[in-house]
Amino acid sequence: MPSRLNPLRRVSLRSRRALLLAFALALPAALFASSASAGGPVTAAGAPMALVASGLQTVTAFAWDANTMFVGDGPSYPGNTPGGLFTIKGGTPIEVPGSPANVYGLAWHWGKLYVSTGPTIEVMSGWNGTSFASIKTIFSPPSPRFYGFNGIAFGPDGRIYAGLGLKEPPYDHTKDPYPLSQAVVSMTAAGKDLRVIARGIRQPFQLAFPQGARWPYVTDLGQDQGKIPPDEIVIAKPGQNYGFPSCTWLVRSSCTGFTKPKFLLPKHASPMGIAASGKTLYVALFTGIGSGGFNPEVVTLPAGGGKPTPFITDFGVQVIALAIHDGTLYVGTVNGLVLAVGVPTASSS
Repeated sequence: MPSRLNPLRRVSLRSRRALLLAFALALPAALFASSASAGGPVTAAGAPMALVASGLQTVTAFAWDANTMFVGDGPSYPGNTPGGLFTIKGGTPIEVPGSPANVYGLAWHWGKLYVSTGPTIEVMSGWNGTSFASIKTIFSPPSPRFYGFNGIAFGPDGRIYAGLGLKEPPYDHTKDPYPLSQAVVSMTAAGKDLRVIARGIRQPFQLAFPQGARWPYVTDLGQDQGKIPPDEIVIAKPGQNYGFPSCTWLVRSSCTGFTKPKFLLPKHASPMGIAASGKTLYVALFTGIGSGGFNPEVVTLPAGGGKPTPFITDFGVQVIALAIHDGTLYVGTVNGLVLAVGVPTASSS
């Protein structure tokens, strides 16, 4: 298995904007103090975000047990330095003993933490507030050609749902020939009975189940070469085929017979993390949809359909991880910050 690329290169996050990353990575954590006057990101209503933690590399995912917040960290953009699994104490990240080298997805389920390391899915059990008593790999690469998992989430049926990426290069805008790629799959909590749920999804990244949803809403990144198509959010249902690479929704006639995405977003908006409060979706846009072409933001979308509404703006740095816990929205950035702000509860969303 070749070494994993860092998530920015791995999910093809807009290489033509790479120079902007140098600026983003240089921004100090102090910019994101819990005061609107500090010039940090604020909600559409003017509420400032609080800085929860700094000192990570590329924040990719969150999960919680009753008392602990777990943070997944991917490799850094410069140098591809490994990340890992961390908890937060007093604003400081603390690496969990036995942490995998990199984390791309997290899910807490029935007292256990499930971790996507990219090539594998691991389950960690027996958390005592400091370490896990057991760490077990429940799914490992079935072939050296298996490129790996992105985000993971548990569905209402108790199965793990996961996005499978593509190997890039060379498959930026072509079909990755390995059968287990460019799809959403599910398996049991024991890592058994792998099923392909939906195909033809170029780069399914993270997943969420809004209130009442049987199937996951999945962020999907469009190609970076040639004519750039819209980015997408799809609902992955059994038997669906979203048509990539034949169908990208640049030419509607080429999409006849394929499933239409639930949401089509502007090209290079780059939907990454996704979370739900009730039937309202929150989506982290790595590049954003601002008229200036670079406006990382978090938007809301009605799960039933509609247009994105800005919720948090003025990040000045790309956003990746997104999760909601106890009425608080947590956001992870590409320069290793964890930020938080309150959101409407499910009953009012």
